Amino acid sequence: MNLLNLMMEKELATATKCEFCVEENQVVVDAGDVHTVVTLQPYFLQVTNQKTGKTVEIGGNEKNYFNTRDSLNTGVCYMADDSLPVATENFALSSHEAIYGFGEKFLKLNKVGQTIELYAADGIGIGTSRTYKNIPFYVSTNGYGVYFNHSAVMTFWVGSKYAGDIQVAIEDDFLDYYIFTGDIKTVLDSYTSLTGKSPMPPKWSYGYWQSKITYVSAEETLDIVEHMRKEEIPCDVIHVDTHWFKEDWFCDWVFDKDRFPDVEGYIQTLSKQGVKLSLWQLPYVRQGSKAFEEFQEVDGFVKTKDGEMYDLRTLGLIMYEKPEPIGIIDFTNPKAVEVYKELLRRLFRMGVRVIKTDFGEAVPEDGVYFDGTPGHRMHNLYPLLYNQAAYEVNEEMHGEGIVWGRSAYAGNQRYPLYWGGDNSPNYYNMIPQLAGGLSMGLSGFPFWSQDVGGFLGNTYDELLIRWMQYSVLMSHLRIHGSGIRELYKFGEDCVRICKEYLQLRYSLLPYLWGSSYQCCETGLPMTRALVIDCQDDPNVWNIEDQYLAGDYLMVAPIYTPDNKRMVYFPEGIWTDWHTGEKIIGGVWKEIHASIETLPLYVKEGAIIPLGPVMNYVGEKEINEIELRICPFEKDGVSNFIVVTEDKMFNVEYRAQDDEHTVIIGETDVKVNVLIQGDAQVKVVYV
Repeated sequence: MNLLNLMMEKELATATKCEFCVEENQVVVDAGDVHTVVTLQPYFLQVTNQKTGKTVEIGGNEKNYFNTRDSLNTGVCYMADDSLPVATENFALSSHEAIYGFGEKFLKLNKVGQTIELYAADGIGIGTSRTYKNIPFYVSTNGYGVYFNHSAVMTFWVGSKYAGDIQVAIEDDFLDYYIFTGDIKTVLDSYTSLTGKSPMPPKWSYGYWQSKITYVSAEETLDIVEHMRKEEIPCDVIHVDTHWFKEDWFCDWVFDKDRFPDVEGYIQTLSKQGVKLSLWQLPYVRQGSKAFEEFQEVDGFVKTKDGEMYDLRTLGLIMYEKPEPIGIIDFTNPKAVEVYKELLRRLFRMGVRVIKTDFGEAVPEDGVYFDGTPGHRMHNLYPLLYNQAAYEVNEEMHGEGIVWGRSAYAGNQRYPLYWGGDNSPNYYNMIPQLAGGLSMGLSGFPFWSQDVGGFLGNTYDELLIRWMQYSVLMSHLRIHGSGIRELYKFGEDCVRICKEYLQLRYSLLPYLWGSSYQCCETGLPMTRALVIDCQDDPNVWNIEDQYLAGDYLMVAPIYTPDNKRMVYFPEGIWTDWHTGEKIIGGVWKEIHASIETLPLYVKEGAIIPLGPVMNYVGEKEINEIELRICPFEKDGVSNFIVVTEDKMFNVEYRAQDDEHTVIIGETDVKVNVLIQGDAQVKVVYV
């Protein structure tokens, strides 16, 4: 299998003009804004962006002159014990530099000082180095990023093996990587231009997803939807997890006839309430089902070296201790992919709208795959093939695709969207979970979510309120877990506060949709680390407990029972969403927030469109919006593309010489402009 065709959507455009100068021991290459000096002996690269003046140094002699082999230079070497090849490289790391990316990593957002292995694994929580989503890409505050076109296991030492180096060892016999120069926004745009921009998920998916492990029947879920509609708790999706089959966890893609006697009628009843149905499944098939036989008929399972079906139980994982053999769908086999897609087509024809593509991290490195891809390269790559198949058939059947995926690799952003795995319901899990999401955003993934309230175990009112607040402005919002997860079953204050924040989210859908549209164009994340917008401010380099929701809103969640925290305000003027208080940036402030309050701040120059509160997306036509403008204190210009369900139009806000002008592009949506404070605004329609 050609990895280039899988992980990368297209090759980068070549420079229109390159100038070479060959000297005795050097080659100098000038290609547009990039100036590269290649020293031949020893091999050493210096890549300079001439616009920024920043240089990345690659390879070269050890920085420790004792030559203790603390650094791995450019090339391919062989392990002493088993003679397996390992490709190596190193990049200079300065003392005033921060590094981000590598996928959904739950430890500290700034990776300096960490040793990072890119190896797909069941996270079994979200507070360790185990991770579901591994991306062979990182970006530096020093003006560059690197994408490694490999899927084998990689280990990165980010100043942890030698303080002055980022080193990588790849369990492969070749070395292939791309260097991007520029600020973080530019690098993310370039990287996602290579590996693929994300399409925008369906607009209904931005509504609230109701879920638990697990609802078990049509009757139960219809009752939940009825209660939510009665309480006017917004909801767009209800998810049935592991027990819609005859036996819990026995994934055969067939509804149990006793608990779901009339599937199409059930889904139509949900649809009349404005609710879509989401279903759980996994890519491991137990013997004893018709689906197992269908895959066997096309030789559709991963094999052992002896040519037998690889039984997942032999890996010794507790999760797969079942009485029947378990086959692993081989997504390199086109016939197996077609069997899988047809299983999903049957569900989509009934009216199912989205599939939760759970698991995908356990495929064996010693497995034999249909297309000949070695197992050590397939292990990390499998989530890309798995989610691609599910996304494509959804798009085929519904006209727009979506998955709710757990595992991912480079290129998976083309098949949104992904959630952060199995967290636990306590305050200690909130920020590692957020750090993982911010890290995904810095790895080229615009859309990400997580389980509101915590997954494994009972949650409680105060925690659920804070978790709902901290999640409500992420691109997507799902409550999930074991135990009670229906809001109306919690205390009166919990219901009231969570409902208010859900209604805020629904009113902000034009902002969330417009921000998402921009993210699809640029490769930027919706849930955004502050460093992306404030790269030159070292104060933000280690901040993983605040985030920007799009360009204009800053969320500083409360994640301790004492209802207070320190908040950093970057340069500029920030306005408290609730009180209108203005805060001059470049400062840290201690914030006290009652249980009813999410610390939320609006950036100077912001354009925030608000629509009507709805119980579900599409309940009301958005034919009128309120456009909130947060005025510049001095001169400035900002832009925003407002997106409603079926329309979009541009808005430009200009402040010059104490005059404020809002220019609204062609639209039949009624726009009511509200500027905060005492400033007067002129509205122009074009």
